[in-house]
Amino acid sequence: MSDRRARTYAVCAVKLDEDHTDAAEGTFDAALTNALVAIVAAEWPKEVRKSKGPTSQTKPASALLKLIRDKAEEAGSGVRIAPDGHDVFLLSDPHADEGNRGVEEAPAAETPWDDLFSEPWPAAGPLETRVDVGTLQDALDVTQPVRHAREDGDEAEEEPRLLERRHVEALLALDSHPSLRALVMEQEYRYEDSAQKQDEREREQAVRTLERIGEEEADRRAAAADELHDGPSPGDPYALEIQECPVCGYEAFSSDDGDELGMGVGFGECLVCHYRRTPAIANAIARQMEWQRRWERD
Repeated sequence: MSDRRARTYAVCAVKLDEDHTDAAEGTFDAALTNALVAIVAAEWPKEVRKSKGPTSQTKPASALLKLIRDKAEEAGSGVRIAPDGHDVFLLSDPHADEGNRGVEEAPAAETPWDDLFSEPWPAAGPLETRVDVGTLQDALDVTQPVRHAREDGDEAEEEPRLLERRHVEALLALDSHPSLRALVMEQEYRYEDSAQKQDEREREQAVRTLERIGEEEADRRAAAADELHDGPSPGDPYALEIQECPVCGYEAFSSDDGDELGMGVGFGECLVCHYRRTPAIANAIARQMEWQRRWERD
């Protein structure tokens, strides 16, 4: 269940990070509610629902924010008031060493490089999740009238309030909690998914180019590819040789550079069908090759 909540939070939060101006109220509410339910369920599992019993509904986001605020007044709750913000609270990592002290009290860590540097490296402080209750509650004040079609003041005299970047930043900060920590994975997924869709469009365009130019012209271009490609040279010994194009099959793929793993997968353009492979796709192919190599070795 917590994984589903973290996934929902991440999907919505990444969308808001990209654009929070286009009818984003429902997306924000979904992200915030799922994040807070995941956090409270992990910290205080008996207090996440309105009443006792597994069929009881979970508390709304506003009630969960109030719960976190109230927990700061309870000894041993793991919640403390942030020293640098109003109505901002810090939740300690439940898995962190209980002996860790605050950043202000942590002694400087000794290092073997003290003779090289005038000051030693500072010790790392405890892992904490920043919950800006004031800002998140203000965001709810913005989203609720829109979601429930309620008037926000006198609409004839003033524009309705919109979500601001500070609201999104407060939402993203929740990802530090161990029950979430899903934003990076979602961002990588969206990046790779976008690159894959772009590669599919490139392949379709290359096939249409082949159909348009015909076999004779394709052969002519392939014959000239070697002369047009800048391969390894004294000035650039690590440049890739011309490669086979995955679309047209000709030895005519001219790489601008190679993948990040050094597997010899180039990104560039085919000199026959003009298929273009991006660095993202080249790196994905290289990772697949590396996984296959390790699988066969093991």
